[in-house]
Amino acid sequence: MNLCKVGLPVSLDNNDFRRLLPFFMAVCIYTIVNSIPSAPLWVKGLSKILPLICLCVFILNHGKDFISKRRRVQRLLLALLFSAAGDVLLLMNNTKIFIVGAAMFALAHCLYTWAFGFEPLNMKAGGVIGVAVMLGLTFLSTCSTIYQVLLLCCYCSLIGLMSWRANAPVLFCSHRPPPRVTGAMGAWLFMVSDFVLATNLLCFTVPFQNPIVMGTYYMAQLFITLGIVKENEKID
Repeated sequence: MNLCKVGLPVSLDNNDFRRLLPFFMAVCIYTIVNSIPSAPLWVKGLSKILPLICLCVFILNHGKDFISKRRRVQRLLLALLFSAAGDVLLLMNNTKIFIVGAAMFALAHCLYTWAFGFEPLNMKAGGVIGVAVMLGLTFLSTCSTIYQVLLLCCYCSLIGLMSWRANAPVLFCSHRPPPRVTGAMGAWLFMVSDFVLATNLLCFTVPFQNPIVMGTYYMAQLFITLGIVKENEKID
């Protein structure tokens, strides 16, 4: 099945599509559970990380040999697990735990960066990402304390680095491999998700913030996963 029709530049066969069905079902389950105010916290937490667990299973279904021979896929798996830990911690109504949750995502971005690799360098792409990050950081700093700005600078640097490495093989390049384009799209969606989340927390209430944040977040994780996995499927 070719998913170009729904916005993905990579092509998925029938096996891939069947393996991804649990992910889309899990997103639907999360949407339903999140709409129930009386749902227990543990149920909300489980439903929130269920799509990421499904992506991990999607990777594991490629087989032990596929994973053991590809370091980038191993880093992707770890990044998804750190992201899942961050998702659970962000549900807690505690500032210190929230910071730990953000740290989990920071570690995940380090692993995503490592998984995307550092070739080509493409400083032009880095400049574009840098400008986008600085604009977002400048806006958020107008409604943040000094302490919050320091934390934002650290986090934005890491997500910006991740996005740079995802976009380096795509921006200003004549040849754009479809898996790399997919991963780059995921990186941009991740930045959109985090920006909307930060705006809602620090500045003002964003209308429909949860559907926007979680929709872009899950699509970001899907695109990054597909980009890295599909690229590594071509490696003998």
